[in-house]
Amino acid sequence: KLFRLTLPVAQASTSHRVFASTMPRTSPVLPAAVLGVGSWLLVSMLSGRTQSFLTAAPSAGRSRVAMRGFKEDFADWRSSLSSDEKSLLLKQAQKEFDKKFRKSEEMSKDLPEEKIESFSKILQKFFDSEMEDYKKDAG
Repeated sequence: KLFRLTLPVAQASTSHRVFASTMPRTSPVLPAAVLGVGSWLLVSMLSGRTQSFLTAAPSAGRSRVAMRGFKEDFADWRSSLSSDEKSLLLKQAQKEFDKKFRKSEEMSKDLPEEKIESFSKILQKFFDSEMEDYKKDAG
């Protein structure tokens, strides 16, 4: 089917409309692309190769151990927080992008120094284990 498209043409005294036909609904590129992708999938399935595009890094086991250690340490640290400290952190996180709240005194409140130090030790331990894994993989 052909469709008519009306396009206004600006002139000084009168306005005229020009009728033009448009292209068919489907583009010949889409079926060709679908055919190409389908044939590529068929060939890749029939070739029997099971190699994936992305492979797991050999240090994935060590990273999981480091992450599990961090997760346990973080859970311990979080359980050491009082209910007031937990609610303060939650409120600060939820209203991080609220301009009025950011200017308030409640946003500038911090956790006690010993809580911050213990959390920084947990993070340092995690980063150190990640650095060791990186050095083992690189060298």
